[in-house]
Amino acid sequence: MKRPALRKAAGLATVALLLTACSDGNTIAEQAQSGDNKGYIAGDGAVEFVATADRETVLEIDGTTLEGEPWSSVDARGDVLVVNVWGSWCGPCIDEAPDLEQVYSEFTEAGEPVDFIGVNARDSVPSALAFQEAKNISYPSLEDDGGATLLDLKGLANARPSTLVLDQEGQVAARVLGQIDAPTLRGLVEDVLAES
Repeated sequence: MKRPALRKAAGLATVALLLTACSDGNTIAEQAQSGDNKGYIAGDGAVEFVATADRETVLEIDGTTLEGEPWSSVDARGDVLVVNVWGSWCGPCIDEAPDLEQVYSEFTEAGEPVDFIGVNARDSVPSALAFQEAKNISYPSLEDDGGATLLDLKGLANARPSTLVLDQEGQVAARVLGQIDAPTLRGLVEDVLAES
């Protein structure tokens, strides 16, 4: 076998081995092939925290709230910003909504520099507003704009639900792909608040 062919065969074997090693039973392909027709990619709830020195990704999110007001993450700079991507059709989104509202209310009542914004995916404005009202969500959400806001999230929120915590400079400090609970979210926000 000639050297280029040998290198190519070795390279293909390495790629196959890496792909096999990376499969954790929750890949996008496996979810798509499962036939459960849930209509979204679910996260596994894994928590990722980025050390201050390692933060490189700055997000700028713009959109229109469900109430028709313009909103920009640039206006939240100086505060910790929690970004939650949700849909009323997503079971884990429904389940985590009370936890998000609880943590939002706690930080608001304490006067802490913390903001929340929801990013709706695939709901009409009336449906999204009905969900917010039914779940007593008091922080704003951006309306589904055909995916433009999701693009602003730079591929960091592909699962439903997804929660990102941005530091005071708009850098991604933490990410949870999948359902989050109040103690986990509270802890992530407190850790970022403690940095300043």
